[in-house]
Amino acid sequence: MQRGSLKAVKYQGAKAWRAQWRENGKGRTRILGFCADLSRGDARIQLDRILLAVNDQAARSSSSLDTLRRFVEDEYLAQMTRIWKASTASTTEQIIQTHILGAFGQRPLATITRKELQAHLDAMAHSGLSFSVVARVRWQLRAIFRMAKSDGLIAIEPAEALVTPVPKTAMDKRVIGPAEIIRAQMVHELRERLILRLAVCEGMRPGEIVGLQFGDVRADSIHVERRVYRGKVDTPKSARSRRLIPPTPATRELLATYVAMLGEKRPDEWLFASENGKTPLSYANVYRRRIQPALEKVGLGHVTFQILRRSWVTEYGQVEDDPHVRAKIAGHSVDVHENEYRQGKIEAMQLSMDKLGKRLQ
Repeated sequence: MQRGSLKAVKYQGAKAWRAQWRENGKGRTRILGFCADLSRGDARIQLDRILLAVNDQAARSSSSLDTLRRFVEDEYLAQMTRIWKASTASTTEQIIQTHILGAFGQRPLATITRKELQAHLDAMAHSGLSFSVVARVRWQLRAIFRMAKSDGLIAIEPAEALVTPVPKTAMDKRVIGPAEIIRAQMVHELRERLILRLAVCEGMRPGEIVGLQFGDVRADSIHVERRVYRGKVDTPKSARSRRLIPPTPATRELLATYVAMLGEKRPDEWLFASENGKTPLSYANVYRRRIQPALEKVGLGHVTFQILRRSWVTEYGQVEDDPHVRAKIAGHSVDVHENEYRQGKIEAMQLSMDKLGKRLQ
């Protein structure tokens, strides 16, 4: 805690009170007023007011918020959970607790260096964690330390220049083709076949599928109005995710058969209900108990909902040239749709190179 110094100096041809103190490790100077107009006592009061904020910041830096864990739990999460969706909060807090606080939680904020953080990301990548997990840890590190710097708790932001250390692996980008998609459908009963088709032929996320109600299914479109994440009914993932999807003819017929089999239902009843009929089906349970065992019988046990959606994006790109149309149906921005989900097929790449060869020969 500092008191600073006060000295009468010559300023603009007259004596004036000059205040000096240190802030964030740097010397600060300010002329408070001319001695003829301001007594030493009044000048001291002005300096004390300045130092009140400086000393308060210093006290915060030396308090319990000094450790990364205390700052994250008391400041960062308290602020960010005000704007995060419930599903985002649950997954992000788990990532922060496991991969950030588990490694650096007890460390004082100011002692953590960029080299240590980068080494931690490198170790995560080499341990076999997916690119997406490592990238999310990097993003959270940057956000946490950026807030700590804006709060005046650290002078240097160590996470700004961090890089995600490895490219996405082939496993991260796996897709299946038309023959496998047909084979996957043949081994399922009506409900599971419809769920699978909505994922791989209409490009719906699993939470959006089980979040469908009877009123969302119209004659010419499926209305995505909600999703279910970890058992909680929520709004769609983003504003773009709230959308209309014109179903493919085969899915339209399958939907009609399924709805007719269930009989008359209220618009607000779940299309895929759990056993009690009052809550939506758990897509994780139906995948683990019904869908994956059936897929394993035809050599497709590795197929997940993520692979189904990525396969739809890739196949849809073969028949629809307009990226804006593809992104709108997927509920993506064009950039995410093209760079994160759509995979280049070797046949399509070969065809394009053949076309180029003919043009240039």
